[in-house]
Amino acid sequence: MSLAAEQGWAGGWIRVRENDVPATRLRLNDDLGANHMQSLRLLAWTPLGDVGELHLGLTTHRLDGSAQFAAPVYFNGTKVAPGRLDTATHFQDFIELDASYWRRLADVGRGGSLWGSLGARYVMLNFKLDGAIAADSPGHELKEDFYVQELPVPMLGLHLRYPLSDVLQLTADASWGRLPWVNSLRTEGGEVRLAQTDSEEQVALAYRADPHWRFTAYVFHTEFAQDERSREDGNAVYLHDSGAGISAEYAF
Repeated sequence: MSLAAEQGWAGGWIRVRENDVPATRLRLNDDLGANHMQSLRLLAWTPLGDVGELHLGLTTHRLDGSAQFAAPVYFNGTKVAPGRLDTATHFQDFIELDASYWRRLADVGRGGSLWGSLGARYVMLNFKLDGAIAADSPGHELKEDFYVQELPVPMLGLHLRYPLSDVLQLTADASWGRLPWVNSLRTEGGEVRLAQTDSEEQVALAYRADPHWRFTAYVFHTEFAQDERSREDGNAVYLHDSGAGISAEYAF
């Protein structure tokens, strides 16, 4: 089991439409000032036979920022008056659940191994803003609960484990998932269709302190895109995040 903390530099954009009210396309860093994202990861795994493993993960993110607008902003059918607008998406608003089966594919060099994985990811995003709602606003809600339409996204991965010495190990991981346009099985002003893409790459150096404890430093890049469309809604978010993290692992 391991616990990791990450600091990332975020980018991307979000647009949330409600009925016929226009939606402002807001860039996370340039418009909202949401330049950084902090993440906490809890990972657990257990062997399944001689060449397989079951991996489970829980990740939470915090994305916040602040910006000043000279013109009104429209978000989720709500008109935000000119002035300060804060991004207030905290750890409890942005959660990922992962489950995957890993299988050893090949030996690499002296003691290394290449693994493949197949699983699913479920993202629960409730994107929140905080600003002064205009007096003539048609709506009064500054959040979009993307998780209401969410479906599990199939994920594929490749994972390299290569020893550099008795206590140092190089690891490299890449995973990708895609959900093409599908019926979300929910209705909001008619059928809601959903598309989503997830990807993640990571390179790490792990140090084994003793038979139980291992400490890791790594760099990463992630991308997340979700698009929801119905007669009533037109919501889309694209988020990319690059940064570094550290983790502590304990083997029972």
